[in-house]
Amino acid sequence: MVRERDALQQEVALCQSIVTIRAFHDVTDAFYQKEYQETLPRLELLDSQSLATAIAESPHAAAVDAAFGPQLRALLTLEHRLRTGGKELQARIAQLTAQYQQLAASAKYSVQGESLSGGQLRAALASPDRERRKAAFEAQQQTVLAQADAMEALLRELVCARNQLARANGFACFADYGDLSHQRLGYKRPVVGHQLLHAQPPALLLLQLKIQRDDMGLHLTAERVQAGAFFDEMVRHGLLDVEGSPNKIAGMGFCDMLGAPYRMPFVFANCDGTSSDVTVYTHELGHGLQGYLSIRAQPSADYVGLGPDLAEIHSKTMELLNLPYARDFFGDQAGQFRTEHCYGFVKELCAFCSIHTFETWLYEHPEASLAEWASEADRIEKAFGRALNNEPWRQQVLAGCDLFSNMALYMVPRYVVSYALSIVCALQLKADYDADPAEGWARYHALCAAGGSRPYAETLSDAGLPLPYAPGAVERAAELLRRLIAEAQY
Repeated sequence: MVRERDALQQEVALCQSIVTIRAFHDVTDAFYQKEYQETLPRLELLDSQSLATAIAESPHAAAVDAAFGPQLRALLTLEHRLRTGGKELQARIAQLTAQYQQLAASAKYSVQGESLSGGQLRAALASPDRERRKAAFEAQQQTVLAQADAMEALLRELVCARNQLARANGFACFADYGDLSHQRLGYKRPVVGHQLLHAQPPALLLLQLKIQRDDMGLHLTAERVQAGAFFDEMVRHGLLDVEGSPNKIAGMGFCDMLGAPYRMPFVFANCDGTSSDVTVYTHELGHGLQGYLSIRAQPSADYVGLGPDLAEIHSKTMELLNLPYARDFFGDQAGQFRTEHCYGFVKELCAFCSIHTFETWLYEHPEASLAEWASEADRIEKAFGRALNNEPWRQQVLAGCDLFSNMALYMVPRYVVSYALSIVCALQLKADYDADPAEGWARYHALCAAGGSRPYAETLSDAGLPLPYAPGAVERAAELLRRLIAEAQY
């Protein structure tokens, strides 16, 4: 019965993946946009909980645990707790999210007489020409604010619907429901934001560090051979959709696992000619390697798709493990890329904890005015050392510009703090790898293969990693970043 459910889940998930991939690949494809915006949300109305509950509460629980591990029944119990009530709300939330994706993806930006897509705008925002960057930034704000009424209405309905969904399943508001939906079992709302806030001065001082020398040795291992085989198979089957296109959704990449009969990951990105192409590419390949190894090592597909607090460790670590190869992409500018990448980690830690903190407030204050939402978001950003000098465009901020352009609030609520948690873990894995490349890679390989087969804390412990929100963990991460930045130019 468990295996039959697993096979059915993989079949449905494969159809969902194909629709999502095609819809994101070409936002002008009317057929797949309709499938994405209308058909996929209807899947939320299906009853998948009855079978999950029957397995979780089976009188044969001991046999299920022996065959699949106790984590499976824990995940099925969680599914029942989260998805029993409010099915119409689940469908409506999926529909609203798809509407935002279409609205954002189809936007055009007027920059110095040119009409740019989202991907082209990202390239303009990274232009070496300061005037073009400024024009792109202003165009982004103007376009977002031109859609302000629609964007605010969407966000308000999403916040309201998510809170209603949470209450329909026994939660006071969406913040706690959202955290559990990301498999945060056994620990409350992540407190890494609190830890970072108190560790902030040394973390932000990283931006003032001087550059020193780096030297890393590389060794071929059986695990690396398997990783090479994974990449070769991705190329051979055309599973890397990363070329730039004005019709692709911009500002994000993703890795989707194609289940049986393919049992392979699919990587999506929209390359725009900036250094982020390399970061997104290696990041998504980290997810891909995890899926590739997990689906071959684990007895259930439930362990292949895992909570983001674990999933983003694999991707963030892959980013770091690829830094020594930056010269292959950037030549003499490799040192600059490595430096900016490490600074990017500092910025991400602050940004993602800021978003998570604001989301908690947002779902507790759904009736606040737009100006109150925007003002609180700005206050929290400043508390994390961000947006300190935004006075010239403060009116746009208070009009909601930053909120409306924040994809996380609309599409992946309660998710992005996982990046912050995972950066702390990834830095430790990188330090372990630098100390002993063969052992470090073996541990990373084992972590990927384990997937979501065990609880979060247990999985980290097996990999020799402390909890990222444990006292002192953020300070340790800051020291590791200090070393990486000092070594980055060499």
